[in-house]
Amino acid sequence: MRDPLLLLLLTIPTVLSDYCGEHKVPFGMEVHKNGNVNILCSRPNCHEKKYAECPERATATSCPSNSSWVGGVTQHADGGLRLMCCEYDLLPIYSTVQYEKLTIRPGEYFEGDEQMDGDTVTAFDLIGNIDQVTDSNGNYSYNLLIYRYHCGNIPDTPPSWYMKKQWPYWE
Repeated sequence: MRDPLLLLLLTIPTVLSDYCGEHKVPFGMEVHKNGNVNILCSRPNCHEKKYAECPERATATSCPSNSSWVGGVTQHADGGLRLMCCEYDLLPIYSTVQYEKLTIRPGEYFEGDEQMDGDTVTAFDLIGNIDQVTDSNGNYSYNLLIYRYHCGNIPDTPPSWYMKKQWPYWE
């Protein structure tokens, strides 16, 4: 007689997730030799002025918008990667593309740069998109879109759409 618990565990698909949370941004990515993906998160000192809207879970295969960054990843047992795309309408205004197609393979990692003025971060890199690529042998690699975010250009007050999404909101 087979153990029913073992049978149940074998039929449940494995899912690995990694999220930056509400107060951090993805500045790096690590692909382990076994293919597991981790994103590296940070909270630059100018982050409190950033107003992004993130979904509850990672369901997208790509973040194609120029106003989004990767706020989290979910990797399924079959190796498929899903992204949580956080929207920030002003990202195209306050950032520039640093790398359009930076390739990361198993056993490699990317860590973005921070530009400093004394103890203050003036600009930092963040991951705008991750495209999963499969070669002819079935191996995965990842192409990253990296933005350089310029902190000095961030507005001091939140955009009006952000304030309307806060509860309670009255006109």
